[in-house]
Amino acid sequence: MKQVAEGMQDFYRRLTKDGYNPDDVKPALYEVERIVHMEQLRRQVLSCTDCSLCGHAKSRVPGTGNTGTPFMIVGEGPGEDEENWGLPLVGISGSLLTLILTKAGIRREQIYMTNVVKCRVTDEKGKNRTPAREETLECSKYLLRELEIIRPRVVLALGKVALQFFFPDMKTMSQFRGNVYDYNGIKVVPTWHPAYIVRQRGDALARSKREVWSDLKVAIECAKRNG
Repeated sequence: MKQVAEGMQDFYRRLTKDGYNPDDVKPALYEVERIVHMEQLRRQVLSCTDCSLCGHAKSRVPGTGNTGTPFMIVGEGPGEDEENWGLPLVGISGSLLTLILTKAGIRREQIYMTNVVKCRVTDEKGKNRTPAREETLECSKYLLRELEIIRPRVVLALGKVALQFFFPDMKTMSQFRGNVYDYNGIKVVPTWHPAYIVRQRGDALARSKREVWSDLKVAIECAKRNG
């Protein structure tokens, strides 16, 4: 990453020497640097062989979206559709999430979406399973870097795995959702993963939909605040 920083310093000197306003140059170079860092990270994810999950995964699934957003959504990990298509949150649960965001006036391309784990996690029958703690810890370096590059004001944490990335001692969603927590200056709003909503029926479905909508509105308000 040092090479990128050195390049930006050189560009700054050259542009300001040519008479461009430093107050205009700085934000422009910051945007370029952020995009370069994110592309480097994406390539690292796509070529990663750092844990046992890589040996079974068809592909890695890096985050996607607006790297200048104040609003990030973090899920658990890719499912079969995400693995096949190479994008996070594009299966049935991701489609439901997109529907909910659209109802709230947010387009996917306005925000950044990613997962704690970048490879699909499966059991011996090839079915999706919850990643083990050691698996999330190994892969968490990529999410940490995404947070560092994007610097969002708020993260909507989808499900227990995402919540426990930020707060390992929080063991259940039902106990902690409905509140806003602070993670190194970033507001974290936990809510049900849309995959959970898809599985519900009757009163449980109606309740989970209301709760996710409420949590999303809280996250949106956090994203709008300055500090």
